[in-house]
Amino acid sequence: MIKNTKKIFMAMAVTLIISLLSGYAQAESLYEFYTNASKESLDTETKEMGEKLKNVFNERSINSEQRKIDFSQYYSSLQKLVVYASKLATYSDYETDLRFAKDKEIFKGLPENTGNNVEQDLKPDLKDYASKKYDKMKTNVEDEIQTYEDLILLSLDSCESLAGNDLSGFTRDESSREKILDFMRSDMYMDFAKKQPRFAERWNNLNSRLSYQFSLWEETPLSPDSPIIDPAVTGAL
Repeated sequence: MIKNTKKIFMAMAVTLIISLLSGYAQAESLYEFYTNASKESLDTETKEMGEKLKNVFNERSINSEQRKIDFSQYYSSLQKLVVYASKLATYSDYETDLRFAKDKEIFKGLPENTGNNVEQDLKPDLKDYASKKYDKMKTNVEDEIQTYEDLILLSLDSCESLAGNDLSGFTRDESSREKILDFMRSDMYMDFAKKQPRFAERWNNLNSRLSYQFSLWEETPLSPDSPIIDPAVTGAL
C-alpha cells in the first residue's frame, strides 16, 4: 500500500515538473531558447528540421511533376478531340452529298433540254457505273466516319478519366487553365467552332461530352494548395 502511494506521489511530481518546464518553454523567446540551448540540442533540431523540409520539398516536387504529366496527357487528348470532331463534322450531311455526286455522275455529259425522258434515254451501263461508284463511296465514307467516332471516344475517355480522377490537381492549376484558354483562341479551335453546329446536330451526345470538358476551365480553378472546404464555411460552423 505504501509502495503504491509512493509511486502515485512520484508520478504526480513528474507531471508537475513537466508542466512547469512546458510553461517556461512557451514563455521563453526564440532568442533565449537558441542562446541557452546546447550545441548537441541545436545539432539534433537542425537535423530534424532538415529532414522535414527535405520531405516537404520532395513531396511538392513529385506532385508538381505528376501534375505536369497529367496535364500534358489531358491537353494532348483534348487537342486530338477537337481535330477529330472537326473532321467528323464535315460528314454531317454525307448522304445528301453522295446523292448529289451520284446524280452529277449520271447526268454528266448529257445534252441540255433533254425533256422528261431523261431516265429512259440513259444508257444502262452509265446508270450501273454510277450506282456502283455511289455504293463504294458510301462504304468508304461510313468507314471513315466510324474511325473518327472511335478516335473521338478514345480521346473523350482519356480526358474524362484524367479530369475525373485528378489526384495531382492539374484541373485546379491556374497555369493549366491559361493554356486551355489560349488553345480556345487558336486557329485549330476556331475552325472547329465554325463546324460545331453541324457536329452537334448529328452527334449531339459526343458534342455534349466535348463541350463539358471545356466548361471545366471556364471558371477560375482553386489552387492545388487551397483547402477543400471554403474557410468561410468552416468559420461559420
